[in-house]
Amino acid sequence: MSNDSVHLVGVEQELKIDKSLIIDWLQRLHDAQVGHYITSEALYKRADISGYALIISSTIVTAMLFLETEGKAKMFLIVMSIIAAALSGVVSFGRFAEKAEQHRAAASSYGKLRRQLEKLSRTTDKLSFSDIDAKLKVLRIEWEYVSQNAPLTPRSAIEQVKTTKK
Repeated sequence: MSNDSVHLVGVEQELKIDKSLIIDWLQRLHDAQVGHYITSEALYKRADISGYALIISSTIVTAMLFLETEGKAKMFLIVMSIIAAALSGVVSFGRFAEKAEQHRAAASSYGKLRRQLEKLSRTTDKLSFSDIDAKLKVLRIEWEYVSQNAPLTPRSAIEQVKTTKK
Protein backbone atom coordinates (compact mmCIF):
# COMPACT_ATOMS: atom_id res chain seq x y z
CA MET A 1 0.00 0.00 0.00
CA SER A 2 1.38 3.38 -0.95
CA ASN A 3 1.60 6.28 1.44
CA ASP A 4 -1.21 8.11 -0.45
CA SER A 5 -3.67 5.24 -0.06
CA VAL A 6 -2.86 4.95 3.65
CA HIS A 7 -3.59 8.67 3.96
CA LEU A 8 -6.92 8.26 2.13
CA VAL A 9 -7.94 5.40 4.43
CA GLY A 10 -7.09 7.58 7.44
CA VAL A 11 -9.14 10.47 6.07
CA GLU A 12 -12.05 8.14 5.29
CA GLN A 13 -12.01 6.80 8.85
CA GLU A 14 -11.83 10.34 10.24
CA LEU A 15 -14.87 11.35 8.15
CA LYS A 16 -16.81 8.30 9.41
CA ILE A 17 -15.91 9.27 12.96
CA ASP A 18 -17.04 12.84 12.32
CA LYS A 19 -20.35 11.66 10.82
CA SER A 20 -21.05 9.47 13.87
CA LEU A 21 -20.07 12.39 16.10
CA ILE A 22 -22.42 14.68 14.17
CA ILE A 23 -25.27 12.17 14.51
CA ASP A 24 -24.61 11.88 18.26
CA TRP A 25 -24.43 15.66 18.68
CA LEU A 26 -27.64 16.15 16.69
CA GLN A 27 -29.47 13.79 19.03
CA ARG A 28 -28.05 15.43 22.14
CA LEU A 29 -28.90 18.92 20.90
CA HIS A 30 -32.43 17.77 20.02
CA ASP A 31 -32.89 16.29 23.49
CA ALA A 32 -31.61 19.46 25.18
CA GLN A 33 -33.86 21.63 23.03
CA VAL A 34 -36.98 19.56 23.68
CA GLY A 35 -36.18 19.23 27.40
CA HIS A 36 -35.97 22.99 27.78
CA TYR A 37 -39.19 23.52 25.80
CA ILE A 38 -41.01 20.98 28.00
CA THR A 39 -39.74 22.72 31.12
CA SER A 40 -40.66 26.13 29.73
CA GLU A 41 -44.23 25.03 29.00
CA ALA A 42 -44.64 23.54 32.48
CA LEU A 43 -43.31 26.69 34.14
CA TYR A 44 -45.55 28.97 32.05
CA LYS A 45 -48.53 26.83 33.05
CA ARG A 46 -47.49 27.01 36.70
CA ALA A 47 -47.12 30.81 36.42
CA ASP A 48 -50.59 31.12 34.92
CA ILE A 49 -52.30 28.90 37.49
CA SER A 50 -50.62 30.51 40.49
CA GLY A 51 -51.21 34.01 39.10
CA TYR A 52 -54.91 33.40 38.45
CA ALA A 53 -55.35 31.77 41.86
CA LEU A 54 -53.69 34.78 43.50
CA ILE A 55 -55.95 37.20 41.63
CA ILE A 56 -59.10 35.28 42.56
CA SER A 57 -58.19 34.77 46.22
CA SER A 58 -57.07 38.36 46.79
CA THR A 59 -60.21 39.66 45.05
CA ILE A 60 -62.43 37.53 47.29
CA VAL A 61 -60.60 38.72 50.40
CA THR A 62 -60.80 42.36 49.31
CA ALA A 63 -64.51 42.10 48.51
CA MET A 64 -65.33 40.37 51.79
CA LEU A 65 -63.49 42.96 53.88
CA PHE A 66 -66.38 45.34 53.37
CA LEU A 67 -68.92 42.83 54.69
CA GLU A 68 -69.78 42.37 58.33
CA THR A 69 -69.06 38.68 58.70
CA GLU A 70 -69.39 36.21 61.53
CA GLY A 71 -69.14 32.47 61.96
CA LYS A 72 -68.34 30.42 58.85
CA ALA A 73 -68.11 33.48 56.60
CA LYS A 74 -65.47 35.01 58.88
CA MET A 75 -63.57 31.70 58.93
CA PHE A 76 -63.76 31.56 55.13
CA LEU A 77 -62.36 35.11 54.95
CA ILE A 78 -59.47 34.17 57.23
CA VAL A 79 -58.65 31.06 55.18
CA MET A 80 -58.85 33.00 51.91
CA SER A 81 -56.55 35.72 53.25
CA ILE A 82 -54.02 33.08 54.31
CA ILE A 83 -54.25 31.47 50.86
CA ALA A 84 -53.81 34.86 49.17
CA ALA A 85 -50.76 35.65 51.29
CA ALA A 86 -49.22 32.23 50.64
CA LEU A 87 -49.88 32.49 46.90
CA SER A 88 -48.33 35.94 46.88
CA GLY A 89 -45.14 34.46 48.32
CA VAL A 90 -45.17 31.55 45.88
CA VAL A 91 -45.65 33.86 42.89
CA SER A 92 -42.96 36.27 44.11
CA PHE A 93 -40.30 33.75 45.03
CA GLY A 94 -41.17 31.06 42.48
CA ARG A 95 -40.59 33.43 39.54
CA PHE A 96 -42.13 30.81 37.27
CA ALA A 97 -42.57 33.08 34.24
CA GLU A 98 -38.98 34.31 34.47
CA LYS A 99 -37.65 30.75 34.72
CA ALA A 100 -39.90 29.68 31.84
CA GLU A 101 -38.43 32.42 29.67
CA GLN A 102 -34.88 31.31 30.55
CA HIS A 103 -35.72 27.75 29.47
CA ARG A 104 -37.38 29.01 26.29
CA ALA A 105 -34.27 31.04 25.43
CA ALA A 106 -32.02 28.04 26.11
CA ALA A 107 -34.21 25.82 23.90
CA SER A 108 -33.98 28.41 21.15
CA SER A 109 -30.18 28.49 21.44
CA TYR A 110 -29.97 24.69 21.31
CA GLY A 111 -32.23 24.76 18.25
CA LYS A 112 -29.91 27.24 16.53
CA LEU A 113 -26.91 24.99 17.22
CA ARG A 114 -28.84 21.95 15.98
CA ARG A 115 -29.74 23.70 12.71
CA GLN A 116 -26.10 24.72 12.21
CA LEU A 117 -25.03 21.12 12.75
CA GLU A 118 -27.73 19.82 10.39
CA LYS A 119 -26.45 22.18 7.70
CA LEU A 120 -22.89 21.01 8.33
CA SER A 121 -23.94 17.36 8.13
CA ARG A 122 -25.41 17.96 4.67
CA THR A 123 -22.22 19.57 3.39
CA THR A 124 -19.56 17.23 4.82
CA ASP A 125 -18.88 15.68 1.41
CA LYS A 126 -18.03 19.13 0.02
CA LEU A 127 -15.64 20.10 2.82
CA SER A 128 -12.17 18.93 3.77
CA PHE A 129 -11.58 17.16 7.05
CA SER A 130 -9.82 20.21 8.50
CA ASP A 131 -12.79 22.45 7.55
CA ILE A 132 -15.25 20.05 9.17
CA ASP A 133 -13.04 19.79 12.24
CA ALA A 134 -12.79 23.59 12.52
CA LYS A 135 -16.56 24.03 12.19
CA LEU A 136 -17.17 21.32 14.80
CA LYS A 137 -14.72 23.01 17.15
CA VAL A 138 -16.55 26.35 16.84
CA LEU A 139 -19.89 24.61 17.33
CA ARG A 140 -18.57 22.81 20.42
CA ILE A 141 -17.40 26.11 21.92
CA GLU A 142 -20.81 27.71 21.26
CA TRP A 143 -22.51 24.64 22.75
CA GLU A 144 -20.40 24.90 25.91
CA TYR A 145 -21.34 28.57 26.23
CA VAL A 146 -25.06 27.81 25.82
CA SER A 147 -24.85 24.94 28.33
CA GLN A 148 -23.03 27.11 30.83
CA ASN A 149 -25.71 29.81 30.69
CA ALA A 150 -28.76 27.54 30.41
CA PRO A 151 -30.83 26.76 33.51
CA LEU A 152 -30.80 23.22 34.81
CA THR A 153 -33.35 20.97 33.11
CA PRO A 154 -35.37 18.95 35.65
CA ARG A 155 -34.97 15.18 35.51
CA SER A 156 -38.71 14.85 34.80
CA ALA A 157 -38.28 16.76 31.52
CA ILE A 158 -35.28 14.60 30.57
CA GLU A 159 -37.30 11.45 31.29
CA GLN A 160 -40.19 12.81 29.22
CA VAL A 161 -37.83 13.34 26.27
CA LYS A 162 -36.58 9.76 26.60
CA THR A 163 -40.10 8.30 26.73
CA THR A 164 -41.28 10.28 23.70
CA LYS A 165 -38.36 8.87 21.66
CA LYS A 166 -39.44 5.28 22.25
